[in-house]
Amino acid sequence: MAAKQIKSEFIERRRYPRIKSVNLVDYALFDEKGKRIGEGNGRILNLSQIGTLLETNKAIHGSFVNLMTIDLDYKKVRVKGRVIRTGKHPSSGHYLSGIEFMGPKDEQHETIVAFVKTYQYRKQKAERVH
Repeated sequence: MAAKQIKSEFIERRRYPRIKSVNLVDYALFDEKGKRIGEGNGRILNLSQIGTLLETNKAIHGSFVNLMTIDLDYKKVRVKGRVIRTGKHPSSGHYLSGIEFMGPKDEQHETIVAFVKTYQYRKQKAERVH
């Protein structure tokens, strides 16, 4: 899961850096045959070139997931992914799921850019209010 901090040394074992992002998303779950088996909403906590960490109130049971949100231009942003792992966070009680992006790399890149822009815009807007 997360990289560990040992004394003052930080050891990063991930191949791709993570970008912090708190974006609200809706999701739809599918089984290995492509049958829709559930839906809900959650928060993207971070993004990388190959995937994301999704926080939800319930466990994600399924093979595949479609994540959906609205970008700054009020367009639907969708990305398909494969559920790699799901576990309950011991202190928050929320579920954290690792999602690996699927599909064409250019679509994945556009989605990541849209998530980051939306997060940065909302963060700056909130900072101006305070």
